[in-house]
Amino acid sequence: MRRRSTVPMREAGAAASRARAAALRDGAAPGPEMASVERVDIPGRDGIVPTRRYRPRSDPAPGVVVYFHGGGWVVGGLDESDGLCRTIAEFTSCEVLSVGYRLAPEHRFPAAVHDAEDAVAWVANRLAPEAGLVVMGDSAGGNLAAVVARRARDRGGSRIDLQVLVYPVTDHRMTSRSYTEHAHQMLISADDLDWFWSQYVPRASDRASPDASPGLVGDLAGLPPAVVVVAEYDPLRDESLAYARRLADAGVETTVYRYHSMAHGFFSLVGALDTAVDAVRSVSAAIVDMCAARRVPAVPRRPGLTVETGHLESEKA
Repeated sequence: MRRRSTVPMREAGAAASRARAAALRDGAAPGPEMASVERVDIPGRDGIVPTRRYRPRSDPAPGVVVYFHGGGWVVGGLDESDGLCRTIAEFTSCEVLSVGYRLAPEHRFPAAVHDAEDAVAWVANRLAPEAGLVVMGDSAGGNLAAVVARRARDRGGSRIDLQVLVYPVTDHRMTSRSYTEHAHQMLISADDLDWFWSQYVPRASDRASPDASPGLVGDLAGLPPAVVVVAEYDPLRDESLAYARRLADAGVETTVYRYHSMAHGFFSLVGALDTAVDAVRSVSAAIVDMCAARRVPAVPRRPGLTVETGHLESEKA
């Protein structure tokens, strides 16, 4: 797997890193056509939370996906996740609401958590009072999805039916083996992740908070069923797998999709990478199953951990 040759984000700074992400977005293929795409400004506790609502052309399924983009809580936004959100809506027939939560360092922890939680509460009350509700995100967005799911359990908040965590950030300590094995990956390095933490949660004493490091939560029982996507060549690989195992050990129905030939960030490359399309289809199937279970009485399933593996197309028989 190639190692990076670009300037580290720590040296580039937030503005240049955002410009780099925007340039990658501009070169991406457009996603599927939608019946409608509109901006929705959600009233949050700290002000307006900008979101983008995607309605697919197919007959709508009884579910809404709330999506939190990745980018280390520092980069990314509604435009960067546009193609992926369109694809999720197309594959699931669900409405998708992409959340433009506030970014660090201008807005530090827990600003992003507040925006994410307020967006989910709005969806639960306005768009999905009877439909299935999915929280989903990649990397830092996966962190927010996990945090929102746990806060909903603890506070009696929005009913969440499924959490989809794509290589989520779960542990601020950064001590797992994959941080050493894949410290210098092309799309993200261990140093990038350390810098992200310094921008988002500058006070080290706050990083062990369950709202910052969901992997350090003591009790995971009673959380929504989970789908966890893992990339092999990723500093976050081991903490994502560890969180999935802890969910399963706590009795949460958990499915892991582990892609042995992929690096961090692959999931968003649906316009360029066949394996990304395969991964989004697998996740979408889990969302469709959740929607179907809301139409008819669901057959109880035994809690546990299911592990699926994915490979590059060239490696498939």
